[in-house]
Amino acid sequence: MKHNLISAVLIGCVLTASVPAYAKDPCETVLCMWGKLQGENPSECSSAVGDYFDIIKKKHGDIRWSSTANARQQFLDSCSQADPDKTKMINDKFGRMRG
Repeated sequence: MKHNLISAVLIGCVLTASVPAYAKDPCETVLCMWGKLQGENPSECSSAVGDYFDIIKKKHGDIRWSSTANARQQFLDSCSQADPDKTKMINDKFGRMRG
């Protein structure tokens, strides 16, 4: 009985674990968004740029632009190789706009 309960709990944990279909690469996003800041828009960057603009924080259905910009900055800063001054420049331009 105890063994069945433990098994059921473990199976439940595995089934409810949230695993993303893919991991977003903040470093790729930084690179592509830097290019966008420079006026470039290569097609191979559409996914990385989308990852950035997909970050939207809402409250009661309304976009909270300050929270959205903060979350986007945190995502860019999660690329440890990125220059913080460059990520700030990117976010200053695009952090509060729709993609």
